[in-house]
Amino acid sequence: MTATTGSKASGAQTARDARDDAHFPRTLVLILSVFSALSCIGGGMELLIWHHGNRYLPPLDTLHYTPFQDYLVPGLILALVVGGLQLVCALRAFERAPSAPLACVFAGGSLSAWVVAESAMLRSVDALHALYLAVGLVLLGLGIRAALASGEVRARWLVFVTGGELLGFAVPAATGIALSKLGAEGTTEIVALGAAGACEGLLLGAAQAWAWPLPIRRGRYAVLTASAAALVWVAAMSLVQLIAADTMPPVLIAAVGGVLAIFGLLSIGAAQWFELRKYTQGAWRFVVWTALAWLLALPFSFAPGPFVDASTPFGVQLALWGIGGLLMAVVMALITWCGVRRVGTC
Repeated sequence: MTATTGSKASGAQTARDARDDAHFPRTLVLILSVFSALSCIGGGMELLIWHHGNRYLPPLDTLHYTPFQDYLVPGLILALVVGGLQLVCALRAFERAPSAPLACVFAGGSLSAWVVAESAMLRSVDALHALYLAVGLVLLGLGIRAALASGEVRARWLVFVTGGELLGFAVPAATGIALSKLGAEGTTEIVALGAAGACEGLLLGAAQAWAWPLPIRRGRYAVLTASAAALVWVAAMSLVQLIAADTMPPVLIAAVGGVLAIFGLLSIGAAQWFELRKYTQGAWRFVVWTALAWLLALPFSFAPGPFVDASTPFGVQLALWGIGGLLMAVVMALITWCGVRRVGTC
């Protein structure tokens, strides 16, 4: 009887593993993640040890369009962050951990973002960039597919919300770059970025609406989010114009800026509360978590600032601002997930 029971349990486990591998090809993920981990950690260590360059590395003049004076900081990022995430992905996949698909998403996303950022900053593309971008995109695609197939609420939220905010942020980013190239300012800039902000809010709201483990009205939730996002962008750009005009005392501008900052942090979550409150008594908690998410995530959207100026090509700017938007989207998704867990739905 014991042998029969053990055999049945072993068979059931084998069946579950086979079913999981159908959505998450573990062997392929292991090969790609180990390959990229060794490459990134090894390459990062080379940059760290020979951060002033050697005969195998490009000359330091290559860093002309970046804020870096040598390879020290890029080496740290490549070895510890990008390489570390590849290593975590490999370990999670080897252990068949439930978190393996999400680890694969982070590994693929970080490698893809690194290649895009490096190509944009160095303003060059070669065969190795294409190779590692392909590896990163394959890992990202496999991770997203498996994460969504798992049916896990956390995975669904992180994938949908990160993607929605990333795509949404691309609209005001592209609009802002175009306005700068055209020399547009004043009312034109406020209206254009307000409309672009509404698009960002609509995409974010739609992504969150599909990910919520509540039977909310998705269209209404998305429209509420879009309306609040448009107001935030209009308020922010109006403040920028007010500062540029230099017609008000600095103390008054600081006071107005403080009020608008509080408004901006709370407005999107407050707008979403009007829909969420009908389905859970803890909806107000999501307002707080959303405000915290924007407070911590928004600084990442400004990260590309030191890398670009008025002479930077449109495509390079869009790529770098997109990386900043990705970092913001990931942080925002992670923190708002904590809010989802605490409104009484998970």
